[in-house]
Amino acid sequence: MSLREIEYTDTNAFSKVLIDYNSNKKHFSELISNFPSVDNLTKQVSFKSKNYNHSFRSSLVQEINNQYQGIELSENQKKNINNLSQKNTYTITTGHQLNLFTGPLYFIYKIITVINLCEKMQKSNPKDNFVPVFWMASEDHDFEEINHFFFKGDKFPWDTDQNGVVGEFKLDSIKEVIDRFEKKIKDFPYGIELIEIIRECYLNSKDLSKATRKLVNYLFSKYGLIIIDANNKNLKLLFKDTFERELKERLVYNESKKSINLLNKLNYSIQANPREVNLFYIEEQRRERIIEKGGFFQTLSASKKWNLDEIKIEISNNPEKFSPNVLFRPIFQEYILPNICYVGGPAEVSYWLQLKSVFDSIDLSYPIILNRNSALLLEKKALKKLKKLNITIDEIFLSENKLKDKLVRKYSKLELDFTNLKEQLLKQFTELRNKAKKTDKSFVGALSAQEKKQINGLKMLEKRLIKSEKKVYQEKINRALEIRKQIFPNDKLQERYSNFSEFYINEGENLIEIIKNNLDPLNQKFSIIEF
Repeated sequence: MSLREIEYTDTNAFSKVLIDYNSNKKHFSELISNFPSVDNLTKQVSFKSKNYNHSFRSSLVQEINNQYQGIELSENQKKNINNLSQKNTYTITTGHQLNLFTGPLYFIYKIITVINLCEKMQKSNPKDNFVPVFWMASEDHDFEEINHFFFKGDKFPWDTDQNGVVGEFKLDSIKEVIDRFEKKIKDFPYGIELIEIIRECYLNSKDLSKATRKLVNYLFSKYGLIIIDANNKNLKLLFKDTFERELKERLVYNESKKSINLLNKLNYSIQANPREVNLFYIEEQRRERIIEKGGFFQTLSASKKWNLDEIKIEISNNPEKFSPNVLFRPIFQEYILPNICYVGGPAEVSYWLQLKSVFDSIDLSYPIILNRNSALLLEKKALKKLKKLNITIDEIFLSENKLKDKLVRKYSKLELDFTNLKEQLLKQFTELRNKAKKTDKSFVGALSAQEKKQINGLKMLEKRLIKSEKKVYQEKINRALEIRKQIFPNDKLQERYSNFSEFYINEGENLIEIIKNNLDPLNQKFSIIEF
């Protein structure tokens, strides 16, 4: 087993804002509390300690215990839950939608980043406690985004006509997906083991939220991960005053303008545009946007309608029916958790950068934002094939066309690069041009035209020669491209497409340990894990 790292820029797969943020560009200073480091996170502990409402701790611990009813806790989890009642305990959090069977690999990487960062902070600050938290985005209603996963190129969709909050979806029809998946993996070393885990999690759970909790708990309980489902009356009751402020003051819409304007000046794209009201209303298997119209608040379908006083009463009586959207959720999370750092993917880092001015406006401590670890898992057989074809790790990240050109030049016994010839030709024309200037200046134009013609001729000949050599080495190049397709399924980064099961079936529960041991949460480079 070994580890290699490459710069994010060399992957050709990440946005400019993410690359710049990972490079600690100074122009982000007004948009963040600080860049991620052990020292800055230690400072953040002090900020959060003074800023956090520690009276929330008892409610938080009680609700976590309620949510874990019927699930066996590891000793590390029991310790972490008890520690949360203490004022010297802080969380490091990540969150995600309830992807089917965890969805793409980055789901796993986000959680591992949080766990590793907590361990790093614990070593540096032994007098404090650090608890890894996974915040389940169970209130989302975009089922199309999470109703499938991919295994070795095959799509496994879950079809259901349920609507509303996905965490509350019943699992009656999911057995068909599991049965189909079993046929695909049963003959692998850990295939049956994985199917038994999935059956236990999904067929013995009331809904998708509980099934996801069970599966994530199975994978990460020994590391002390605490899973929180915030679609909950008791937790939302703590936040009811801020719900009211969002309705009354257009909190996110008005206060994010400062951060958004700064991002615009820096020429970064805005990840998520705030709405005037950034709340949904949940009722009868529907999650509808709340809008203001004619001085009243109403759901988008107009099935519910309130004036300001009426909706405030509704929030007090039924806070669980109000659901923050993607931009308001971070405020909710940071309000109820003693959190010092949020670990997110590239898109999350981008939209969190829009929110610092909102946090400032309500005197809420803005966490340090850390981009999750990114990785490529490479099995030995794939590495052997790459080596046999004389392909480096860096080269495999090239686009398909660039890789083809690189390989034909590498495999060919001919000199396919005409750069030297072009340089010699340009030098000769420069000498001729200097002479012409001294004798007949009208000759300069003709020289330039001839220079362009001959350079273009060389380029054409170079292309034709490369094309001919590609035919000679086509079989070898095709083998290389086939390996590239396996490493980058559907021409995407593996972490954005493949499910963890592709590797679990051969490694078993040791897979999580392999990944965990090869990722440093504060090392902002793309990792290649070879095993």
